[in-house]
Amino acid sequence: MSQMNVVWLVVDSLRAKSLASFGGNEAPQTPFFDQLDCTAIAFRRAYAAECWTLPSHVSMFTGLLPSEHGAHFQSMAYTGTTPTIAEILSQAGYHTEVVTRNFMFDGTIPGITRGFQVNTRPVREIGRLDPFALILALNKPRSKRLMKSTAFFHPLHRSNRKFLTEYSKALLPADELALGHVLEIMQRSKKRGTPYFIFCNLYDVHWPYPPAPDSVLRPWSSLQNLAENIAFPFALTRIGSHAYLRPGFRISERNRQVLLSRYHRAIELMDAKLERFYSEATRAGLLDDTLLIITSDHGEAFGEHGLYLHDGSVYNTHLHVPLWMHHPERKSERIHDVVSTRDLFRLVRSVALRRRATTTILDKEYRTRNAAALAEHFFYPHLADMLPRYRQNIRATITDRHKVIVRSEGSEIFDLESDPEETRSAQEYDGGVP
Repeated sequence: MSQMNVVWLVVDSLRAKSLASFGGNEAPQTPFFDQLDCTAIAFRRAYAAECWTLPSHVSMFTGLLPSEHGAHFQSMAYTGTTPTIAEILSQAGYHTEVVTRNFMFDGTIPGITRGFQVNTRPVREIGRLDPFALILALNKPRSKRLMKSTAFFHPLHRSNRKFLTEYSKALLPADELALGHVLEIMQRSKKRGTPYFIFCNLYDVHWPYPPAPDSVLRPWSSLQNLAENIAFPFALTRIGSHAYLRPGFRISERNRQVLLSRYHRAIELMDAKLERFYSEATRAGLLDDTLLIITSDHGEAFGEHGLYLHDGSVYNTHLHVPLWMHHPERKSERIHDVVSTRDLFRLVRSVALRRRATTTILDKEYRTRNAAALAEHFFYPHLADMLPRYRQNIRATITDRHKVIVRSEGSEIFDLESDPEETRSAQEYDGGVP
């Protein structure tokens, strides 16, 4: 097996449920993602190991479950001794680089960027006359309270005044810059003959779901857009502070639809960005010796099970994610077996160390031996008025047809074939375990 380069693109917060190729209702228009289902290795049933960024990424980087690597809401750090995939590839002579403006990878959180030799953070600047700057100014106190009250920020983020000021820039769409930089690394490394591992977390589908190529605001071309531009920061900051985990949470159907519409538009824009990246990389011959992985770290909720964002859940709206691969030595195929995104660690390691693919999810026998995907969620312990249902660590096992969620009050069993939305446990409709 020849040594290959690796480009790993994670579209943060992209759930399978919102893609037409996965049967999504009222899904956005995504011709490139639809094309990948026919021209790439497409895993139809890939599941994340956790419902939010930090633990899910560390699971992909180490191949471990959150309970094994320990990086989650209750620690906010990876301090384990298991080497990350970046450490392994760096030691194997690869150029290793992380490219993202996602603050999870800014070096503040211990361990998550271990092994990456270069950390590139492409950010779009905010002009003085940018309408977004005005919205930020009007909403600044609320935004600061959000950063101080939510667990999605590390304590060092919340105490850093500069970060509080600079964070707003990270909300502006900048993945065109990130993907452009990835292409530059690929071209430069190809000329030098240096193998490379590039990990890029794409952030433009993430909250606050930017609906325009260069702004988090809708075009100011209608009264409806004007009303949304003024209202959406207040709705977002409300759900961003874990309000949906507290008693009495309510959000209007109109605001829910606004959030979902923004999310779907952000997906459409991402689809176009990735199509341009893929086309340019193909024309330049950069994928001839490169394993390209396109996936997500977790999904997103818009009222499913009473949840929003990505928190408090092992439901499929958060765990079921797309997974596509371009492999220079493999034909395209659709794979319907259950797999876990943490298995990507084993795959990338085998590519870098030139091991046989029979020990990875590309092998049917391996998938048969590992026919269940495991997931966990470790709750945020510093929210005093959280509902008891969410103040517990939970686990899930996903098989070809069934899913079991283990909670402190007992287990929930779902038949995913007849109940893909997981709206009722098996006991509720047939009186027992299937």
